[in-house]
Amino acid sequence: MNKFKEWKDADNNCHYFFNIEDGMIVGQVHNVSHTKVWVSKIVFNFNEEKFIGQYVTLDFAKKAIERYWEIQDRTLLE
Repeated sequence: MNKFKEWKDADNNCHYFFNIEDGMIVGQVHNVSHTKVWVSKIVFNFNEEKFIGQYVTLDFAKKAIERYWEIQDRTLLE
């Protein structure tokens, strides 16, 4: 898992992936209408987000967001 980001479980149906350094939310997983379907999305800013997909378990949904940011962090030019 990314050492600069971690998960915050807001409640049973919503979980946030955020930067440890500044607390900025960079991903969200939420449950669809109390079903067994989970939606993952990447949050860029308050106006821009990207839906990654719908998943059968919370673990798959969280891993999709973690993988997205692992790939992005490896391609960042400094």
